[in-house]
Amino acid sequence: MDSFCDPETGVCAPRPLANNAAAAEANPPDQEILYVGDPMCSWCWSIAPALEALQAYAESRGLRFTVLVGGLRPGGGDAWTPQFKAFLRHHWEEISTRTGRPFSFGLLDHPHFNYDTEPPCRAVVTARALLREANRPARDLLAVFASIQEKFFVANQDPTEPAFYESICQRHNLDFAAFRQRFESPSIKDQTLAEFNLVRRMGVNGFPTVLFRDGQTLREVAYGYAPGDEMIATVRELAG
Repeated sequence: MDSFCDPETGVCAPRPLANNAAAAEANPPDQEILYVGDPMCSWCWSIAPALEALQAYAESRGLRFTVLVGGLRPGGGDAWTPQFKAFLRHHWEEISTRTGRPFSFGLLDHPHFNYDTEPPCRAVVTARALLREANRPARDLLAVFASIQEKFFVANQDPTEPAFYESICQRHNLDFAAFRQRFESPSIKDQTLAEFNLVRRMGVNGFPTVLFRDGQTLREVAYGYAPGDEMIATVRELAG
């Protein structure tokens, strides 16, 4: 395993990428909150309610809240050994004890599983495109992100399978046929990889990370798990 989750800091570190290409958005707003995570990152699941509170605060202040996917284990490849499964069980139990977030462990009884986090990240990129085209609010993307997390960590379904996303599309009023076509397209795969590299070029080396961007300056709001009220207080101070 070349990614690592720290129970003390509440940070999951991603594995390195071979491709360093990056994409940047033209004309971003002067100020915005950036959340960088991965739907299969367990600490990102733990911080989900706090992020919902932070997003609501951002919306009340007219601040844009942007979700970026970082790619914790793109491509997966970790052998599904008793040792790896024991590591996951211990880690998930620790997080549940510390934060009260629910986890199920039926996944660990499966004889085979590839912990590839690229597909759920790609699903977030796909949902973002569809939501933007429909002029849906930013909070809808964070809700899709949380639904992917819940279906994986609580229902223990496989997010590497396209069918995983059908019920999520139904829940969030997205056309599943359009979603699946976009999800499996080379363009979305390229955009997802570009986003992974953009995040690394921004200097983000662990998830969850929350940043506040003021012009060209990025300031840290949270690195790892943090309560919502603490993040809101930090953003209030940084936004002026």
